[in-house]
Amino acid sequence: MKTPELSYIAWAKAMPAVAVNLARSGIDYCPPSLLRLGPADLVTQLPVQYGFAPLRDAIAARYRVGEDQVFTVSGGTSLANWLACAAALHGCPPRTEVIVERPTYEPLLQIPRMLGHPVRRLERRFGDRYVIDLDRFRRLVSRRTRLAIVTNLHNPSGARIDAGTLGEMASIMARVGGLLLVDEVYLECLFDQRTASCVHAGPNVITTNSLTKAYGLDGLRAGWMLGPPAVIRRAMLIHDLLGNNGVAPGEQLTLRAFERLDAIHARAQSLLVPNLARVRRFFARERRVQALLPEGGNVVFPRLPAGIASDALAAHLVREYSTLVVPGRFFESPRHIRFSFGMRGAQLSQGLRNLSRGLDDLGPQQ
Repeated sequence: MKTPELSYIAWAKAMPAVAVNLARSGIDYCPPSLLRLGPADLVTQLPVQYGFAPLRDAIAARYRVGEDQVFTVSGGTSLANWLACAAALHGCPPRTEVIVERPTYEPLLQIPRMLGHPVRRLERRFGDRYVIDLDRFRRLVSRRTRLAIVTNLHNPSGARIDAGTLGEMASIMARVGGLLLVDEVYLECLFDQRTASCVHAGPNVITTNSLTKAYGLDGLRAGWMLGPPAVIRRAMLIHDLLGNNGVAPGEQLTLRAFERLDAIHARAQSLLVPNLARVRRFFARERRVQALLPEGGNVVFPRLPAGIASDALAAHLVREYSTLVVPGRFFESPRHIRFSFGMRGAQLSQGLRNLSRGLDDLGPQQ
């Protein structure tokens, strides 16, 4: 097993301090007061076997699945994705293939490679608004395919895969005895609506999620996976080799967060809904960049005009305007940048003005 360096993660951990950070992948940090914590929440030990039972019950109830379809992970969606891949590919021969969307979040591409499996790529194209082409997907699936991995909402573009497409993808995978893994960490950010987990798209679907991107509770590292009981059980056994039990304070605080999730969700939407309007107005007047405007999420992935490199623009924005965006090369799209709109409105507005100024500096008006 070879462990690759994750270039995006290394870059994110080395980000400079700036006045306007549009490079966060989640919304602004949630204030602890929303969790309404009391002295009894300061725990050092909880009664656990495979996860803290009250927390598993809360997740099962929210996503309408059985308790045996839930595994809580003190490591966020990142560890949940690793466990899901390891469990799905358990016992498979080395030539077993994995399908991964492109562009995608880098760890989702590198995890199956690290586990020793060849990867085939499912293109999600800017010109097609990042829609899944089912015929293209069908042609990629073979008898050697065990796992397909997508994000919904798409990371980095925010595009949504509709329920019918997910169901058909699950059916295609089922015909070869395969599984569909959906990282749905951004799905919580859909505006003014509640949506069902993608796990309901088929009996062979695994999903991963956390409280990080949509709710600003990054530090809890509160992740989970949902899926077929046999796969969940295998993930639990694999986790016994890695971390055994979760972190008691984290699981207790995560339970409190689920109990207060309506208030936490309302706070998140108070940021995202008006900011989506700001982003729409920006793209209506800033014709030099093109973007799919997502129906949810908190990131957008615009394409830059020809002649302006995303790395050059990102470096210029830091140097001249103390503003940070993510260069698109980290998402296999060097003509793009990714930026978040999950912060205070005034900061977002300043960041968008700085982006236009950077375009002014590096290229002619169009």
